[in-house]
Amino acid sequence: MHINLKKFFYCLLPISLLVSSCQNKTQKLIAKKWDCVQVENLAPIDKSFNNPKDSAIAVQTEAALKALSWTLSSNNTYQCSIGERTTIQGTYEITPDEKTLTLTSITKNSINSYLITSLSEFELTLTSTGTNVPLILHFRPH
Repeated sequence: MHINLKKFFYCLLPISLLVSSCQNKTQKLIAKKWDCVQVENLAPIDKSFNNPKDSAIAVQTEAALKALSWTLSSNNTYQCSIGERTTIQGTYEITPDEKTLTLTSITKNSINSYLITSLSEFELTLTSTGTNVPLILHFRPH
C-alpha cells in the first residue's frame, strides 16, 4: 500500500488551520495593552479591623488598581505597569477551554489565576479565583 504523503499533508492542512484558528480566538483578542477602568469587591482583608484607616487604604488600593495596565503579548508574555513604570513581567497561559487566564511572574513567586468573564475587542473582565470574595477587574483597550 502506497500513501501519497503530499496529498495526505494537503488533506490535513485545512484541519490543522481550523483547529489552530479556533484555539487562538481568545489569544488574538487578549493580545494587547489593557487599562483597568473599574474594580469590584475591593474590601479590607480582615473585617474585624474595619475602621476609617482601613477605608482610606481601600480607596488608595482601588486608585492604584485603576492606574494599572496589562500588556498581554501574542507570544504569551505579559507586563504589568502602573503609569509608565513596569512593576511585574512574566508569562501567561489561557486554559484550553479559554475560560481561565493564569499569570506567572518571571521570578515565579507570583502566580495569579482569573476567570475570563467577558472578552471582546472593547472589554476584558477578569474575576480572581481562590478567594472568598472574588476581585473583579474591568479593562478597556489602551
